[in-house]
Amino acid sequence: MKIWYIHPYAGGPGVGRYWRPYYFSKYWNRAGCQSLVISAAYHHLLEPDEYRHAPLERDGAKYVYVPTTRYRKNGFKRTLSMLVFSCLLFPFCFLQAYRTGKPDVIIYSSPHPFGVPSAWLAAKIFRAKFVFEVRDIWPLSLVELGGLRPDSLLVRITGWIEKFAYKQADKVISLLPCADKHMMERGLDPQKFLWVPNGVDIEEVNLKTPEGGQLLRDARRYKEEGYFILVYAGAHGEPNALEGLVRAAKILEAKKLKIKILLIGKGERKEELKNFVVLNALNSVEFFEQQPKEVVLSALSIATAGYISLKGQPIFRFGISPNKLWDYMLSGLPIIFACKAGNDPVEDYSCGFSADPEDAEDIARTISKLYETSEAERVLMGRRGHEAVMSFYAYEKLSLTVTKALEAGPHAKS
Repeated sequence: MKIWYIHPYAGGPGVGRYWRPYYFSKYWNRAGCQSLVISAAYHHLLEPDEYRHAPLERDGAKYVYVPTTRYRKNGFKRTLSMLVFSCLLFPFCFLQAYRTGKPDVIIYSSPHPFGVPSAWLAAKIFRAKFVFEVRDIWPLSLVELGGLRPDSLLVRITGWIEKFAYKQADKVISLLPCADKHMMERGLDPQKFLWVPNGVDIEEVNLKTPEGGQLLRDARRYKEEGYFILVYAGAHGEPNALEGLVRAAKILEAKKLKIKILLIGKGERKEELKNFVVLNALNSVEFFEQQPKEVVLSALSIATAGYISLKGQPIFRFGISPNKLWDYMLSGLPIIFACKAGNDPVEDYSCGFSADPEDAEDIARTISKLYETSEAERVLMGRRGHEAVMSFYAYEKLSLTVTKALEAGPHAKS
């Protein structure tokens, strides 16, 4: 089976921050498929941050790039880049088919949906199956997160694309477990729905470094000194609701608990968070810049627990699939899950405790509860999470879920 996976913001090792396309492509190719990741030549998640021209390969995952425009922030230039990518996608597919042959399947993943018509038309001409992968629900995200009016032009256009994709797709893959009802209300045949969450690459269990700079030196020292080490690794932005955690740290320090909170990553709210810590003279919170994946995994192997939070949003009623959650579970950590969503994997697998992301008192109580839990029970929590992620969220298995569904046909039960 020859699969084209079109993802405007595709990443991977030495490519960019969103690795799902890399994992799928790697494991599809290992299973005997011929997969190709088609992405934008420039997007904001590239690492290093530079325009891509030539095809490249990473551990068997192959990438080619559709020319587009550069941008730096959200706004007109980013929208223009999306539209240029979407318009050039159709002729690019023809060029790629000439070079490497026609695909059997074209998957279009939707960080934005504007490339759907081009991907569908290419699939139609090549007589390939067309699959629509929903990461963000457009246009609902524009209304509920972006504050756009339901009758605005952009909402109407993306609403038409959404209905078109649900009707024309042979399969609709959703990262969100509870999105099927909404999709059916928008015209999706329920037999087309396939839930495939984000996951982990089990080969990364041993992807660790004995070095790693200040972060690992501090983490090792705190562990030797007997601290409870709570790690957050991810973006420090508005949606991540880390204000609740640093406010909880102030409460925890008043209780004289032996806790260190390590915040790893970058984002527009980081300076505000650091200022709060300085103004309140908090000794339990430390900040570290974004780290390579092997360093983060090494830090998780030292930590006592992992922390994840998202600001409550109505859109989360459809569920969430945060990458860092699976990384914590893979590392065998008990988890504080400070998210309000349609799903709660931490509760489902009894691998930690849940809290209100914007209630500092509740976060502090929940951290204290895990702190007071016996080490044996925390180890058992971590083991349950690890077993769950290995059984249900390994990309090697998730990639087979997709190919089996495609081989079975558009109306196979998922």
